[in-house]
Amino acid sequence: MKKYTYYKVIQQNWGTGWDDVDFYECKSTGTMDAETRKLFKENLRLYKTEPGQPYPRVIFRKELNQLTTH
Repeated sequence: MKKYTYYKVIQQNWGTGWDDVDFYECKSTGTMDAETRKLFKENLRLYKTEPGQPYPRVIFRKELNQLTTH
């Protein structure tokens, strides 16, 4: 098991700070497999073109995985 899991996260600011609206697992370099990248780009485009919605931003996040001891 790897120590960290990496994500590209789409966020929107509703006036109370940035909130996560969608996330996609990626490699530590930020790259994704072709299917995930296609889905990410389609959804990001939808968030950008949705009327009345705040403009999104994309961040890169790493989360520590829970290590199990036996």
